[in-house]
Amino acid sequence: MDTIEFEDFARVELRVGTVIEVEAFPEARQPAWRLLIDFGPEIGERKSSAQITDLYDRQSLLGRQVVAVINFPPKQIGPFLSECLVTGFHRADGAVVLCAPDGAVPNGSRLA
Repeated sequence: MDTIEFEDFARVELRVGTVIEVEAFPEARQPAWRLLIDFGPEIGERKSSAQITDLYDRQSLLGRQVVAVINFPPKQIGPFLSECLVTGFHRADGAVVLCAPDGAVPNGSRLA
């Protein structure tokens, strides 16, 4: 495992946002949702494509807080421009479990 300096980690903007829209993404190579996430008034709303369809349906995602990297450059995924990276952990079967706060926090809160 490579080690990094604290300054490297500090440059990664891991922020909490609330999923406010969930749409199907049939053009994606792997099953995915198109998400619109509200990161609060300072950051605003960002779009993301997330391959989390194994464990999360539209209803379970709406209103849910997630942790995302917001300072990667936008990434074109087929016809969709993803503006942030939603984080999660792979289970043994490949399904992704979302990384999320244990309790409600203000949108835009940075990982401490």
